[in-house]
Amino acid sequence: MKKYIATIKIEWQRALTYRADTLGFRLGNFFEIMIQIVIWTAIFEKNSSIGGYSYPEMITYILIGWLISLLTANFGFEYTISRQIQQGELSNYTTKPFDYIKYIIALSIGRASTALAAAFLMNILLIALFSRYIIFSHSIFSWLIIISMILVGYFIKLFISVLTGFIAFWTIDISGVFYSVNLFSKFLAGNYFPLSLLPLIFVKFSFALPFIYTFYFPVQLYLGKLSITEGLRGLGIEIIWLGALYFLTRSLWKLGLKKYESVGI
Repeated sequence: MKKYIATIKIEWQRALTYRADTLGFRLGNFFEIMIQIVIWTAIFEKNSSIGGYSYPEMITYILIGWLISLLTANFGFEYTISRQIQQGELSNYTTKPFDYIKYIIALSIGRASTALAAAFLMNILLIALFSRYIIFSHSIFSWLIIISMILVGYFIKLFISVLTGFIAFWTIDISGVFYSVNLFSKFLAGNYFPLSLLPLIFVKFSFALPFIYTFYFPVQLYLGKLSITEGLRGLGIEIIWLGALYFLTRSLWKLGLKKYESVGI
């Protein structure tokens, strides 16, 4: 356990060293959120309601949704893992009594805890700026479910990142795959707009996948568009997906090691 705690501390030090890098990502997130707000503000100038959403509900959807999305972000572990595989650095972990999956989890916690602090402060600032449009939820049960979904969603995103990185066992470049997975997951999570604006069959399809529970679903629960019972059901499905992704991660890791040739050492 000590070596994993040390990994977290080392990543804290690295993050503090590269503060400009963290700031750059946060500025990018800020403009991404503001662009959505500007677009929807323009749309609502001629409409009082769109797809069952009022303007305050849409602003709340964007700000609360992105806060949840940033709290579950993992910051590019696909590239970290693929580089370690392709350059032979992975042997530093496979030749020692070191669980690589646990190492990535510890590395993720260390990296995310500093970046998420900045992301949280940025979103709180945005929420304060648009406070007169924000709908505040007073349901304690909803908050408990949402917090649980954020925690589970964090590890779901992490294992998806790890699985994407493991593709490097079989191919040289994963940048195209990473881009596609990132775009696909954001779209199915509802990052760009509420999925309820799409045909019902697509929404039902999305509920069978893990992405929707990292953005759209908890925000719908926050807005009161889903009941507590539906929230618990969604959390249960999310936990099942977490177990499945963890099992798949362990399985792909074992298969990948059989393919691994320590290239670059």
